[in-house]
Amino acid sequence: MADSPNNKGSLTIVGTGITLSGQMTLITESVLENADIVLSVVTQSAFINLKNINSNTISLRDLYDVNTSRLVTYQKMKQRIVDEVESGKRVVAAFYGHPGVFVDPSHDAIDELRNKGFSVRMLPGISAEDCLVADLGLDPSRFGCQSYEATQFLFRRYSIDPHMLQIIWQIGCIAEFNHPKNKTEHPGLATLMEALLKFYPADHKVIIYEAATIPLVAPRIDEIPLNELGYIVPNTISTLVVPGLGLPEYDTETMAKFGLTPDTFKQKLSADNG
Repeated sequence: MADSPNNKGSLTIVGTGITLSGQMTLITESVLENADIVLSVVTQSAFINLKNINSNTISLRDLYDVNTSRLVTYQKMKQRIVDEVESGKRVVAAFYGHPGVFVDPSHDAIDELRNKGFSVRMLPGISAEDCLVADLGLDPSRFGCQSYEATQFLFRRYSIDPHMLQIIWQIGCIAEFNHPKNKTEHPGLATLMEALLKFYPADHKVIIYEAATIPLVAPRIDEIPLNELGYIVPNTISTLVVPGLGLPEYDTETMAKFGLTPDTFKQKLSADNG
């Protein structure tokens, strides 16, 4: 890992993937081995794995607190990363999954340190969405795809296209801003169900998905009618997948500009796929 100019510290953000082993890239393993310090936000099992790669691995999970806002926790994580880099160390910050997806501290640390002239970079990791595409056999490019965090989806005026695949993340912690434990009720799901019923029939099949975090253990894939969404028991990592209603009608005016009709377009697609 190259140091930044003037022998200052440097930062590399990496992702460890979703499962305990097998999803870490070779370049990620290399930078972990050569780091002066590794700051991690991963599961306990993954932490042990990181410790075997670099003995100077420190967990930041103790910064989580039931009564503390997630924003405050993320700020503390960011500051710990920045402080270690400013002390002159080659720092690797390792996060569960992809380090750029639902990881505010990684983006905040990169922005602050880059503005201060430090060498920073992010290496990709396998995300829950990568696992979702593989496990459910979906192709987001086929019908298009819209992706939201559940609370943002409900609190913002998004324009949903029901023809597209919808992926709604973190349905187990809607409108929650700290880290509650032992939660048995999820009233946000009923509100989410009501919002989606404006676009889909009550019997439209949706999927509750959770990527497998342990090798050889199956992911959670529960298919239910939309009107039963308010009664399920999600986990913090649960994702709602809403298949689209099918492709919309062709825009024949735009097609005509390319000398195409729906029939000739279908023929060309068929020839390309043949």
